[in-house]
Amino acid sequence: MVKKNIKINNVIFIFKILFYFSVFNSGLHAKDQSLKFEFSSLKNKKLWMSFNNKGIINQNNTFNLIWSSKPNSKLYYQISTSNGFSIKPKLGLGESFVRYKPSKNYHITLGKYFREFSQYLNDDLTSGSLIISNNAQAIPRIGISGVRNFNKIINSELNWGLSHGFLKKNKFYLDGPFIHEKFIYLNFGKSKQVNYGIGIVHAAIWAGTTIDTIHNNNPGNQPDSFKDFLKVIIAADGPKLEDEPHANALGSHNGIWDFYVAKKFKKRDIKLYYQHYFEDTSSLRFANKTDGLWGIELINKTKKNNYLFEFINTTNCCIDPPYQNDIYYWNYQYNNGWKYIDMNIGNPFINAEEIIEKSKIVNFGFLKDFNGDTFKLSVFRKINVYDIIKYNLKYSHNIEKISVSIILIGDENDLESGLSLSYAF
Repeated sequence: MVKKNIKINNVIFIFKILFYFSVFNSGLHAKDQSLKFEFSSLKNKKLWMSFNNKGIINQNNTFNLIWSSKPNSKLYYQISTSNGFSIKPKLGLGESFVRYKPSKNYHITLGKYFREFSQYLNDDLTSGSLIISNNAQAIPRIGISGVRNFNKIINSELNWGLSHGFLKKNKFYLDGPFIHEKFIYLNFGKSKQVNYGIGIVHAAIWAGTTIDTIHNNNPGNQPDSFKDFLKVIIAADGPKLEDEPHANALGSHNGIWDFYVAKKFKKRDIKLYYQHYFEDTSSLRFANKTDGLWGIELINKTKKNNYLFEFINTTNCCIDPPYQNDIYYWNYQYNNGWKYIDMNIGNPFINAEEIIEKSKIVNFGFLKDFNGDTFKLSVFRKINVYDIIKYNLKYSHNIEKISVSIILIGDENDLESGLSLSYAF
């Protein structure tokens, strides 16, 4: 009976795929639209095999559909759907949004989307931004962001953004909390051989109805008024709680100082970057020393290859309690931590499940273009404790609009292989 139900579900799913395709395809007569169909036979046996895959967990025969318009001066939209967001073959909505640009200086985005900061990161190779990576599913939210150029005074620009999002109910939240994010960057030399910038990103989980699983307290309705929202924006203190020595910031906060520099040469480019992670005033002032994400990317434009090396350090999280006693990606009021649907919103290599995670992790990436065909290799491991090397290898052969890929993913104890196919209409 179980096998029969599984077969029926598969048939229903295929009909849904065909239905979505027919609906999408009917709108593709316009030249400013595109449709991409993706299929993978890979099965992810371990959690890390799904890192930075936009929340998709490959469970054999995973389908993705992405329908989008081509960017223009006013309107851009994307709709994506997949059966990979759950073990059962059930369609779910992926990164899907509408972006309206009423002016060249700013745009408004509504839907499920990822970050609009740290644009220098190579999402094909990086371990992921410390605040919003491509690890979890895109969060539903509404946001506004923009740019202001100061080229007449100095060769620079100011990038900024503000958004309000929504998390889901789960075993920790009887009512889903809100999520607040804002960023501001000052970039220099955009049109020069050397460009560099500094930015700050601040994000916070607030409101909702939470359960304190550590102290087994009763559910609590977290502050959610407009006045409380203003406190969240500036990370102001909430009410002082019993048994607490002082009042803490309202909500669960984290952020980064973001530094980067990029140098262009005739045949090669190089990028250096550092994201310094903070959770409170002490780490905002660098009391956690060099913790964060360090990276370097080398781009050979002649040979068409990229080398990336990253180092993630979290060993200074609790070096001076109670002054410097951060618990990265976790908060005692919001016990699910910096997650959306049980996956890290930020860098997936920071493990908040162990509450206080002290790690040094290296991540190496290589990408090579063979006149249209591509080879990609990612390797990572912890270096402060015993750990085995994990790797992800993908070779893609392209024939006009069709791309066929061979994938090997695993470690020294286990190996999973699979094929993927994509077709761009």
